[in-house]
Amino acid sequence: MLETINSLSLWYAKIAAMVIFIAMLGVAWLLPFDFIIQGAPDKKRWRDLRIWATLLTFVQLILYYVF
Repeated sequence: MLETINSLSLWYAKIAAMVIFIAMLGVAWLLPFDFIIQGAPDKKRWRDLRIWATLLTFVQLILYYVF
């Protein structure tokens, strides 16, 4: 089995990592808005951590794709 894994291209590992990042982002977007901003002094849209997680995930996906 280890030989089979070693024979795979590095491209498959990149794709697997990107799929995991996208899955984690999907789980983050399933959380309700009230849960996300819990404890925040105001309910401004910029405090929605799902938006920040999306931006950072896209940066991470670009890095995984390029390198």
